[in-house]
Amino acid sequence: MVIPYVSAVPILDASTRFLTEGKDYMDSTQEISLSLMALGSSYSIAENLTKENITLFVEELLERQNSDGGWGYYEGSISNVVDTSYAVIALKRVIDLYYPNENIYRKISKALENGLNFISKSHTLNGWGYIPNTLPEFYPTVMALWALGENGYTEKSRHVNEAIAYLESAESMEISEAKAVGLKILAYKSVGHQVPESLIEKAWGLVNSDNITIDERALLTYVLTTYEGLTFEVAKLLSRLEDLAESNETLIYWANAPDEWTNREVFAASAFAVMSFATANTLGGVGGIISIEDSCSALEKVQNPDGGWGYRAGYSSDDRTTYYVLKALKRCYFKDEVIEKGLEWVETRIPENMEKVSKERRLNSAYIYNLLTLLEFNMLNETEKQTHISFIKSLGEDGKWNTILGPQPYETALAIKALLALGVDPSDEDIVKAKEWLLSRPTDGWGLRIQVAIPFRVRYIMSTVPTTLEVLEALTPLVTKEEVERHLTWLMEQKIEDDGWPVVKEIYIRDILMYLGAPSVELTIRATKVLYDFGIDYHAETLNWLLDHRSDSLWGTTLTESALAVLFFSEMGEVVIKPLSLYQVLKQIPEKNFTILYTSNYNSTAVSLGEALSEVFEKSFEIKPFEGFGDSNYIVVSDFNTFNIPQYNPYIKVKSDDMHVYLGDKSYPINNTVILIPGKTSEGYLLFVLSSRGAEDIASTFLSSTIIKYLNGAACVVTHEDKNHNGVVEFDELNIELVG
Repeated sequence: MVIPYVSAVPILDASTRFLTEGKDYMDSTQEISLSLMALGSSYSIAENLTKENITLFVEELLERQNSDGGWGYYEGSISNVVDTSYAVIALKRVIDLYYPNENIYRKISKALENGLNFISKSHTLNGWGYIPNTLPEFYPTVMALWALGENGYTEKSRHVNEAIAYLESAESMEISEAKAVGLKILAYKSVGHQVPESLIEKAWGLVNSDNITIDERALLTYVLTTYEGLTFEVAKLLSRLEDLAESNETLIYWANAPDEWTNREVFAASAFAVMSFATANTLGGVGGIISIEDSCSALEKVQNPDGGWGYRAGYSSDDRTTYYVLKALKRCYFKDEVIEKGLEWVETRIPENMEKVSKERRLNSAYIYNLLTLLEFNMLNETEKQTHISFIKSLGEDGKWNTILGPQPYETALAIKALLALGVDPSDEDIVKAKEWLLSRPTDGWGLRIQVAIPFRVRYIMSTVPTTLEVLEALTPLVTKEEVERHLTWLMEQKIEDDGWPVVKEIYIRDILMYLGAPSVELTIRATKVLYDFGIDYHAETLNWLLDHRSDSLWGTTLTESALAVLFFSEMGEVVIKPLSLYQVLKQIPEKNFTILYTSNYNSTAVSLGEALSEVFEKSFEIKPFEGFGDSNYIVVSDFNTFNIPQYNPYIKVKSDDMHVYLGDKSYPINNTVILIPGKTSEGYLLFVLSSRGAEDIASTFLSSTIIKYLNGAACVVTHEDKNHNGVVEFDELNIELVG
């Protein structure tokens, strides 16, 4: 049996198409920015959305940026804080869709830097006005705070706390209460400020009222989806927002009701709606969150009294370790007392290390990492930069930098890194020669080079992962993937199967295995980053591998490894460790083929359920008696006892007797209860719909609501009480409990 349906385009596909096709009708920076945010959040989710679609919006924003770093309401209009903030948020949210060695990535990065500078320079007293040198007002202040938070600023950053205090005391908001509440929550969350419970309650009160516009409802739905995740109340908001959508053949959009006094705000409303559904799509888990703030706090606690950090906790301060730790802490705090103390230590170290380098006439990593640290925190003026450029160049010869063993790839890579960080152009003669020399090496990968008799004989000791990474990191902004293809291949070959990267995978002497490398957290994270920069993505594998290398809030065995883990996770955002959830299965239903299977005496329940699901998901379902699971996805309609649920979902246990069904430590009346449980076989997804016989009306009534699309949790329990005693199951009489 096959349940028929009326074909329709999935909501995200149709609504993102509306935004992409509507680009030429968008006049304001805000409309373009919000649409870019929406498209960025939907990328890889909406089927027909391409990176090229997103790039058109990126290029439009880049073209609109003024010479002062800001954006105006329209193209060419005077820069203001509100529109600059929208643009900065949008560009920040999509920059990671591009590889760091792409030209557009560099353009976005520069635009963000200039935009943030405009916002910083526009600060006045305890907040922001619409344009520089004007008194603070609510709307520009809340937008500036949101933009700063999206770009890594926290409560400990300059201006943030005083801006929060201003927002809390502001009497006039210039925008509607619904928008003010929604934007405050987004801004507070972005900088890590505890959102007052009263503000969340206010958001719920407003979104459940009938006195707000569609664009305000879309904003608040996005805010609450982002803040609270997929609770049942949030699922109701998403369902209501879906019901309010308007359509035009293959396009879906949202707009305020036509009114003499109200702007339709079609692009803003549609963008926030798209972000709501895209955010829901990326949620869907239960479990813990890896907090980089916890790791930053752990790193703070092991700072040495002199201000630096050692290779391991309690070791003497080390220049390279201190560089990575300070860079990691910047992701959490920017500048606080701990960072200031660390930078003071670096400032005392750099003249000592420069003197040592000068005497030996050879670069060392201590000096280079001192230098990179100060550059990371913008602590060198132009004169000082030129001094270091001249100093580094004076130590090299013809694009090579030496040790006592002669020119070395490692030291040459350090020199390139430092010169580029100091602002030397990639076309500089020394950098070009260094690049050409490194690329001319005959080995795959790079290792130690020994010049036995100058200049007649050179030997190359085997390539190693650390030296290869140092060289590839230096060359990333200078080369194409094709130029370093053989070295990338060698690096990938060093990976130890399902583990990470060692110094070298293995060493054989006369066909006898003499050494087998052990993977390290540092090399694994750095290898993952380098390969990603050239379009090769190991993030998922590295994440899973790293989860077994956590010790409380630190990672690996060294402080450098912990710092690199902070940098790795901060680039990925929050990492959710979760068992299978309902939403993970439900969001597969529109995209994959699902067959409805039923056990004995559940034929009629399966048919009514199939009709309900066909209407909600707008697709057909084949209905068959259960004869076993094949290589597909299934919705299983059955009683509470036929299936051993832990076999398909180890987190869920169900049992029943004549009166009750038991889920975990809770019991429910068996005759009035339906339980939805997600599961998996080795071949596909399962959704169990379990009930006693005769409960098809409960199942079909519940599953006929679009709310089902947004259910989350480990399981869902639906019970019915006939409150008006008419013998009919009505949706308002259902009690829905999400478990886990």
